[in-house]
Amino acid sequence: MSAGAERHQLVERLRDEIRRIERRPARRAGALACGRPEIDALLPEGGFRRGALTELAGGRASGKTAIALALFAALGPGDLAAYVDGRGELYPPAAAALGVDLARLLVVRPPPRTSAEGPARDPALVALWAAEALLASGAFAAVAVDVPVARAVRGADAAARRLQAAAEKGGAVGLWLAAVGGTALRVPVAVRLELTAEDGRIVGRQRHAADEAAWAGGASLLSRAAGVRGSWRPRVADPEDGDAA
Repeated sequence: MSAGAERHQLVERLRDEIRRIERRPARRAGALACGRPEIDALLPEGGFRRGALTELAGGRASGKTAIALALFAALGPGDLAAYVDGRGELYPPAAAALGVDLARLLVVRPPPRTSAEGPARDPALVALWAAEALLASGAFAAVAVDVPVARAVRGADAAARRLQAAAEKGGAVGLWLAAVGGTALRVPVAVRLELTAEDGRIVGRQRHAADEAAWAGGASLLSRAAGVRGSWRPRVADPEDGDAA
């Protein structure tokens, strides 16, 4: 099967699933708070902006997944959430313990890659295509994307650029869960937050354009005195969920 046919088939399957769950709602506007004041205070509108991507960056156990799940738990009773789990590490019991309604959560995991598959069928690209379809669908209030992909992967940059446009089209809150520095794919986003765990708390800092050089080199920005910071101590942590600090 060609890469184009595979992508079309994936998008059609996602559309069928979306139609099965509920009808497409009207376009959303405004922002969604995750219910954690110290984190929401870092965001320009007091919450994660609808129709835009926000980057949550940090190392393992930094709290990226925990903040994404806190946002899902804060959604209204009629709202759907989706999690593109490119790592295969999302632990549903931990999500439920944080208040996420699993009946309103769609988890998408790309199939494993086989030796016969070429770069166009890289699981990371499949996951990015799925994220694009979910964000653009209009059926989900929030979509978290946890897909480890290097910039060197062919087609990854183009797929990443389409994510912001998809979020704008569908009106969803898009969360891009990223590592700090290194060769990881850079995605155009509206706001970037760096998260770290300190003394059992999730500490966040909003990164501005002046921080780009240090960020690209993987330097820690939390040691700087400047910048806005906030923290949240999670109520529940599970050892099997590496990011739910």
